[in-house]
Amino acid sequence: MTRERSFQLDRFQLEAMAAVDAGRSVLVAAPTSSGKTVVAEHAIDRALAAGQRVFYTAPIKALSNQKFRDLCQRLGAGSVGLMTGDQVVSPDAPVVVMTTEVLRNMLYAGSMATADLGWVVLDEVHFLEDPYRGAVWEEVVLNLAPEVGMVALSATVSNARELGDWLTAVRGPTDVIVETRRPVRLRTHYLVAERGRERRLHRLATHRGGSPNPDGRRFDNERGNSQRGGRGRGSRWVTPRRDEVLGELSAHGLLPAIHFIFSRAGCDEARDAILSDGVRLNNGSEAASVAEHVTARLDGLPPADLEALGVERWSEGLERGVASHHAGLVPIFKEVTEELFAMGLLKIVYATETLALGVNLPARSVVIDRLTKFTGQTHEVLTPGQFTQLTGRAGRRGMDTEGHAIVCWSPFVPFDRVAGLAGSRDFVLRSAFRPTYNMVANLILGRSRAQADDLLARSFAQFQMDRQEANRQRRSDEMRTEAREIRTGLAELGYVDGEPVQPAGLRPGEVVVIDDGLAHLVVSIAHRGGGRLKLRSLDQAGRISTIDPADLARLPVRVGEVDLPAPFAPDRPEFRRAAMERLRPFAREAGEDPAARRRLARLERNLARIADASAGSALTDRLDSSLHVLQERGLADGWALTERGRPLTAIHNEADLLVVEVMAAGLLDGVSPGVLAGLVSTLTFRKRGPGEPSRIRLGGDFGPRFADILGLASEVAEVESDFGMETALPPDPGFAHVIHAWAG
Repeated sequence: MTRERSFQLDRFQLEAMAAVDAGRSVLVAAPTSSGKTVVAEHAIDRALAAGQRVFYTAPIKALSNQKFRDLCQRLGAGSVGLMTGDQVVSPDAPVVVMTTEVLRNMLYAGSMATADLGWVVLDEVHFLEDPYRGAVWEEVVLNLAPEVGMVALSATVSNARELGDWLTAVRGPTDVIVETRRPVRLRTHYLVAERGRERRLHRLATHRGGSPNPDGRRFDNERGNSQRGGRGRGSRWVTPRRDEVLGELSAHGLLPAIHFIFSRAGCDEARDAILSDGVRLNNGSEAASVAEHVTARLDGLPPADLEALGVERWSEGLERGVASHHAGLVPIFKEVTEELFAMGLLKIVYATETLALGVNLPARSVVIDRLTKFTGQTHEVLTPGQFTQLTGRAGRRGMDTEGHAIVCWSPFVPFDRVAGLAGSRDFVLRSAFRPTYNMVANLILGRSRAQADDLLARSFAQFQMDRQEANRQRRSDEMRTEAREIRTGLAELGYVDGEPVQPAGLRPGEVVVIDDGLAHLVVSIAHRGGGRLKLRSLDQAGRISTIDPADLARLPVRVGEVDLPAPFAPDRPEFRRAAMERLRPFAREAGEDPAARRRLARLERNLARIADASAGSALTDRLDSSLHVLQERGLADGWALTERGRPLTAIHNEADLLVVEVMAAGLLDGVSPGVLAGLVSTLTFRKRGPGEPSRIRLGGDFGPRFADILGLASEVAEVESDFGMETALPPDPGFAHVIHAWAG
């Protein structure tokens, strides 16, 4: 059964739907808001018509919740279920929306819920490059029954064909459908504030005629002063204030907009600052519609709970057309915010990047507050893929002729870097698959060692490493061929008439050829402290030099020997002239092609590097190391989990091993709710910035228990180091006082 649609389908949608009709899996790589979901809906319709179930997976709960609401509206509430970490609704429904981790856990557990599964939709499949969670997508692909069809939806990536080749290799025929054209044209702007008596804003296009706008570079002036924060007296250019950005958007008809800020607190602070300025973006009719919708959606919720959540300030902002959106909001507040934005009743939303991850809320414009983002350990400039994901929300299909992306000036990112991101089409998907302790525990529980090795060998990470190895081997063969040709040519010039020799075996009077391709007469040899050797030589051009054998790329080639001129006076001109005369025959034999000799030396160095970079069995090595750590800590015995190790199969956290150790040691037992919440937070909180872990003092049992947790973390780190593994960041109590107060 195929439902009638009120709009004309694009080419890529028709091609992907045809693949589904033919029973083939399909990978659809297309820009944000281009309509990839239509393909997923078509697969759902086909499965339901055939009496099969469908699982729709999404990377975050916000997207899962939205897909659940959308599908309930489309299919009826009785036909759709939801399974996330927060809630379970109708898990036996024909269509179930879930986070990707939920499906992964079901597959490891051998759940009967997958028995009549016809299709799986993997939304935002490019998420497999996420450093920690990305492996989950690959585990789903590798563990799904081969007869289950798959619809994989991805942002536009440069190597979609490679991803499709892997899917075909591990799951069977998979069509790859790529669409690079955005549904709405995008214009990217650079917004700079100029301080002075009359503060001014400058907005210019990042590109002109397809090339970076040369006018943008003038805003890099005085960067040396501004890099200490952009607010020094000598800094002419500064970052626009958020009220200035909003004024610019409003004045030029660029609302509604999403202003991306990579901090939950920053989003709330921006909203509160705008409201404190008295900004009102909705007219009376719009404000009344907002109030009516909010009242209806919050009906039945306890007034005391709403008051504790700050409902008055929140709803006031909504009525004025201003909101914040991030994972720290309670679900009902996020849902209402999304609904009002989709209805056109919000004009500006200050949001973290989660709003760009699949949640279908396009705007006329997006603003990127800054191009640097904290990764958990350092601040890094956005990747082309992240930039594309954010700007993909700009432009509403069927409503806007073009979308607008505004990048705010920063003292830390020069204009050329901004223009490079705006103009980049290079988004290469790299697998982040690696065995975590949780993965290893699940493999031990449900697979033999041979089956575990096979799963690693079939991963996208290994697929990419194998291709890189093939490319290295091909390049190695090419370089070996070139090296043979150079050696043949040099042999004709007499290069190989000599023999390689260790520098320590040379004597004064011997003639050698070294990296520069010239003949050198060894004049003297000096043995320095620490066993170091220094050679003094005279080359065929008459130059005296001191050679450190450690600087040579290859061994010297001995081509002959002469008597040194007498008297021995290397610094005198007559000695050099006599030595050059005796070198002349060897200079002719050595030839006049030092460039060929240098090229040969470079080839040999590169061949050595290629040998060192061989992919080998990196994933298997990591599996071995992880297994050794589990065995050393008493969580595994051979290829079997101990009772202490079994909880590890259900722990999903970057510090999964430490969490299990803390639980096994009883460090979370017998404490108050506030202390319990504080202790757990030390295992999940990460300070947003470099430096030492936070130092927080709490009374009661917290201090001694946290000291014991730190001791366990140190023990685990020591074992990991022994087996060559990177160690996790230490527990951090930086959020403990907040969560302690909340829970206590």
